[in-house]
Amino acid sequence: MRARQGTVFPETFGSQLDQHDIFEIDRSNLILQLRTILRAINESAEEIEMVAIERVFVKSVSQALTRTARKLYQLAKDLTVLLRIIERANLPKEPERSSPESRPRPRPKRRK
Repeated sequence: MRARQGTVFPETFGSQLDQHDIFEIDRSNLILQLRTILRAINESAEEIEMVAIERVFVKSVSQALTRTARKLYQLAKDLTVLLRIIERANLPKEPERSSPESRPRPRPKRRK
């Protein structure tokens, strides 16, 4: 298993923190990360959109920039939905663990 340097795993917390505390720490960290990503995406989309509007580049490049800005705004909307889900999330009553018998089925290969 690979983990970031300095990662603390739940079993190392000791008895001071229960599962709910760990869940809240993880949820709070994820919310902070999503908000940071959303802010960066929105700021980048605005910059790209402004450059496209100013027509600094030839028309085809400006159009590509506008399309990219729209895609970034859509991505931000999707991440906002995810953020709202995470904000409302609660600790599961019982940890969801996959049993060895229930393995995911392989996905069919896509045709090109």
